[in-house]
Amino acid sequence: MTANLETLLYKLYSSSLLDGGLSSVLADLAQTYPDLPLSYQAQCVYRNSLYEGAMFNYGPNAIEEIAAAESPNPFPPIALKCSLSRVAVTSEFLRPEDIERTDFFDEHLKKHGEINRAFGVILHRQGEDSAFVAANLPKRMKQREEDHVLRLFETLRPHLQGAFRLLMEVKQREIQVQAGGFWLEQIPAAAFAVTPECKVLHMNSHADSATTAGRRFHIDRSIQLCAADRSVQKVLEASVHKAHLTQLPVGPVSLARRREAGPLLFVLPIKLQDQLHPSLAPFLSHSMPLLVTIFDPADTPRPSSEVLRMAFGITEGESRLVQELMYGGSLRETASRLGISYHTARNQLASATSKTGTRSQTEIVRLASQLLSRMSGPAVLETFGSPSGSSGNTI
Repeated sequence: MTANLETLLYKLYSSSLLDGGLSSVLADLAQTYPDLPLSYQAQCVYRNSLYEGAMFNYGPNAIEEIAAAESPNPFPPIALKCSLSRVAVTSEFLRPEDIERTDFFDEHLKKHGEINRAFGVILHRQGEDSAFVAANLPKRMKQREEDHVLRLFETLRPHLQGAFRLLMEVKQREIQVQAGGFWLEQIPAAAFAVTPECKVLHMNSHADSATTAGRRFHIDRSIQLCAADRSVQKVLEASVHKAHLTQLPVGPVSLARRREAGPLLFVLPIKLQDQLHPSLAPFLSHSMPLLVTIFDPADTPRPSSEVLRMAFGITEGESRLVQELMYGGSLRETASRLGISYHTARNQLASATSKTGTRSQTEIVRLASQLLSRMSGPAVLETFGSPSGSSGNTI
């Protein structure tokens, strides 16, 4: 059978825009070539770590089998060695007879037509991660059929790669749109959505005012968020870098000099990975934006409960509860003072401790007391640990 290339190419690009993947195109190919095992995989090539996969003409549960295999798959590492400008031919890197001697062949490939070679199209690669489409060739396949499959993949290669690039570009633009928007204006402090390199993608009106004044921060010609003080710049960059690497919140971090009241920095990874197509997450997550919030107590005096609400990302009710707990007394007594039920108070406390990474009433009261004390005037301001428990450096 011969594939209808015009129909395939139309579906290839439309599926990138509408379906968010290439599986439907491979499904059509699999119907046209029912004896040809086809696969699409996005994975770390050196670990048995499959981000997403689809397999056709293998039989039921093939993708679960390959993900659960104990022996390393010899084919994926080839994706890091071959050129993206031509179809990868695995026999140029591993002889079919060598494949047949591997444990993976006995464990998985043998029962699927004794697959011992493949043709592949590398869609994208980054570090140890790669996405690719492969035609996996059974041992019994004749040379004439093999040549036909190779010509087919040579025709499809630029279109498969182009469709994948299109898909990545569309999703990258969606990330940039979602990273900004009105929600930044809901933050009552200077807030920026930045790249891991501190390039500003979006900012709210508080941030615009703060950078326009330029007393502490400004945006340079390359649209980088910069601090007027070099030591503050280092802390800013280190905090953003740490949040990017760990994908955990960093802060509050004091940006003040000793014996000065000054701004506090918070960096929060913007969790958009769950909104990405699984096959794109490993390639796009490195550029996911981060939320940088700079609260300067000198700008506008705020009630303690509002400071706690903004700093910890808790609700108004939760911040009032934490503030009341700081005055002493039990949770039941505090609930009575606030005019809420003990059950409500207990739920608010559990929610607040969860959001701040603390484990008890004592811990969250101590953290809140530390935060507010650092906003009370000319005390020695020290950097204090992030909610996850790590600590920073004193400026």
